[in-house]
Amino acid sequence: MGYLGHYDTKTKKQQRLKEHLEHVAGLAARFAAVFGAEELGTLAGRYHDLGKYSAQFQAYLRGERSSGGDHSTGGAQVLFHRKSPLLLLAAWAIAGHHGGLPDFGGDFDDAGSATFCSRMRKELPDFSAWKAEEEAPVPPDAVPSFLQPLDIYRMQFFTRMLFSCLVDADFLDTEEFYQSCLPEAERTAGERLRRGFDSLSVLKQRFDAAVEARFFNERDERYGEPINVHRREILRVCLQEGEAGEERLYRMTVPTGGGKTLASLGFALHRAARAGSGVRRIIYVIPYTSIIEQNAQVFQNILGTQNVVVHYANAAYDDENEEGRRQRLATENWDAPLIVTTNVQFFSSLYASRTSACRKLHNIAHSLIIFDEAQMIPLGFLKPCLEAVRTLLAQYGCTAVLCTATQPALRPFLGLEMKELCPRIEEQFAFFSRVTFDVRQERCAPDALAEEIACKPQALVVVNSKRMARQLYEAVPEREGVFHLSTNLCAAHRTRVLTEIRRRLRQGEHCRVISTSLIEAGVDVDFPLVYRELAGLDSILQAAGRCNREGKRPRENSIVTVFRLEGSKMPPQLRRQGEVAESIFGRYAARLSHPEAVEAYFRELYDLSGEAALDKEAILKCCRQMMPQLKTIDRKFQLIDDDSAQVLIPFDEEAEALLAQLRTEQGAQSRTLLRRAGVYTVGVRQGSFQRLLDAGAVAPLWESSTALYVLTDLSLYDEAALGLRADVSTGQAVVF
Repeated sequence: MGYLGHYDTKTKKQQRLKEHLEHVAGLAARFAAVFGAEELGTLAGRYHDLGKYSAQFQAYLRGERSSGGDHSTGGAQVLFHRKSPLLLLAAWAIAGHHGGLPDFGGDFDDAGSATFCSRMRKELPDFSAWKAEEEAPVPPDAVPSFLQPLDIYRMQFFTRMLFSCLVDADFLDTEEFYQSCLPEAERTAGERLRRGFDSLSVLKQRFDAAVEARFFNERDERYGEPINVHRREILRVCLQEGEAGEERLYRMTVPTGGGKTLASLGFALHRAARAGSGVRRIIYVIPYTSIIEQNAQVFQNILGTQNVVVHYANAAYDDENEEGRRQRLATENWDAPLIVTTNVQFFSSLYASRTSACRKLHNIAHSLIIFDEAQMIPLGFLKPCLEAVRTLLAQYGCTAVLCTATQPALRPFLGLEMKELCPRIEEQFAFFSRVTFDVRQERCAPDALAEEIACKPQALVVVNSKRMARQLYEAVPEREGVFHLSTNLCAAHRTRVLTEIRRRLRQGEHCRVISTSLIEAGVDVDFPLVYRELAGLDSILQAAGRCNREGKRPRENSIVTVFRLEGSKMPPQLRRQGEVAESIFGRYAARLSHPEAVEAYFRELYDLSGEAALDKEAILKCCRQMMPQLKTIDRKFQLIDDDSAQVLIPFDEEAEALLAQLRTEQGAQSRTLLRRAGVYTVGVRQGSFQRLLDAGAVAPLWESSTALYVLTDLSLYDEAALGLRADVSTGQAVVF
């Protein structure tokens, strides 16, 4: 009989199982060859669906049964029983290719548990017919060099990479089959979605043309301005290093305003387009979703929208047009030339077990990775994040750039020398030093600070909590020209507020802003005065970057005031960062922004925090256990400790229209709409959320799901200033 791999019930079109296995094997081999594991890629592909040879599964494909049963375990068992360590890793990948990589487990696991060991003992329907079409597996001739000597961390990392090759190959071949079942017009359109990206060489040419006109045009009236002279020097050196440099690890310590975004992209494109570089794509990693679209827009304007794929949790893709659909598909496996993503998306994928999260991993190999604001890697996960980066550099052909004005002391964790891309650092920081710091020793009352702010025509105040931001805002004696920013405002609302803030700053109108730290990184605003509540030195300097940003005011008139507030409660980690910052104030009072001061701050912070605090979930210990529990590691590796419920705020016409669509559509279309609706959501901590729920102020979007709630009492959303409040009849509970 002819064994089926796929069967389309509508068109009656078939794909032979042997054909599917061969196609997946070929793709997986090609993907894995990039990091020297072609043979294992072939084996994983050829054996991944052996379970489909059972009569039970074949009956299911023909529509004679409602279920085909477990078809992922069969091929894994075949490889596992060959007693080869390398085949065991391939078996592990196969076992997870539908449900995700399981924990390895142990010999005493219950027969019904979902661990790998348990499944290797599982009784399956007879699938022995595979022997008539496939040869017995043979282990590779040699262990890949990067797995020698035996290192458990490298093995678990490699298992995910091999798993990624298999999963992507399986998805792509399955996708191709079902595309072939569509009418010709739809099939042709679908095939185009997996193509259409320009080469990195073409992107380099576009970049060079753009910066030539912007920075190197001597006829431009701003060509000789000192700030452009410095930006041009930094850019030129980065481009030169891209053409000639060979290092795997760089740092780019560029002061705020020095043009690090374009300079880092230019270095990456020149390095990638160079003959023999081996760079397959550029991955730009950004800490905050609040600035990811801003940076991506800069790249898209230069390189073309279709070549820049933006991937983060709430990214919206327009499925109404081909370009939007291509972007969405590219987020699945990162096969675009330039990926812009977040710390959470990037690092979580490297420790993931789920198919959707791991599918893209093989495309990270031989990438040039730029970590923007590198100091923002969460302290509690610093060591596992950097160990993953070290592995990518050493075993998977990657190049990394740590890009920030406040360079953390990461060299001891990475074990590699870093080459600096910024020329003449001392002079650059001296030139871009545009502010004077005023560190106040005494604590001040919130009311007194509010009174002081009210007397300033333009000022930015950054505090450590939403509670204090609200308290200060409400204490300011006048409301005209006073603004509040926090995550209690949905993203669309914050964008509107920032637009008005920028307009007022340009026009010289009164503009006093009280914000949480969300305004610090990458938000392009320019205030004459900035007040920053005591925090880590990197946060203070990020806030300082919003003061005299364009360098048009005298330094002595551009004051950054560091203050302490009465009644302000700081969590232990933030308190520790503040204490270390205070120790730096005494030694580097006149040059807080100097790289030497920043490095001293981070060294002391890491030392004071201790080893355990830099890997608070003991991820590396879990990764180095004999046969690591991969699903458990995935569960423990949560960069954002967030128990918030997402509440959609229908506060304008577009949000109302999206809500109306969401209430009538579910399934694939609703996922697209949910991504678009992400800019209208606010995360609410469980205690406050429960009060809203008890009062009937929120309701589930769909009765069948609690993934998203809708604010039904719009009186609780203060569009004028404060955003979402939980002032409900059960108590005056405020969302902090």
